[in-house]
Amino acid sequence: MQSDSPGGTADIRAFLRLPKAGDPEGESSSARMRPSPRRMGATPPRRTRSLQNRRTITSLIVVAAALLDSELRGRAFTFEQLVKKMRELAGRDRAVDAVDVQAVLPDMGDCLAKSWRGWQWKRRCREPGYPG
Repeated sequence: MQSDSPGGTADIRAFLRLPKAGDPEGESSSARMRPSPRRMGATPPRRTRSLQNRRTITSLIVVAAALLDSELRGRAFTFEQLVKKMRELAGRDRAVDAVDVQAVLPDMGDCLAKSWRGWQWKRRCREPGYPG
């Protein structure tokens, strides 16, 4: 005969003696209670915060345009490419709204030039509002 070790036959018999669903004496058992309603697994999604600070958007435009200029080797880039690069730079917890970017772009004449293909980075850029 085998000894009653953990995971052995005694544990299996104890499991089989647990109250079954519908047993009148098992209704008040703690084994029949539902678990507390709590979230298991992944953490809840973060709420993204929109970038609304004009200076932050301006800075993101400057950095994104400079990066696109180096990636495209001086060729023009589209508005969509600019916004996509800005969203990459801002990260997952920050939202970049295209309407806000469009509102700031006209003031970016020191850094960006409008071309027939899109936008082009000016080599001698200084961020607007800062002494050059």
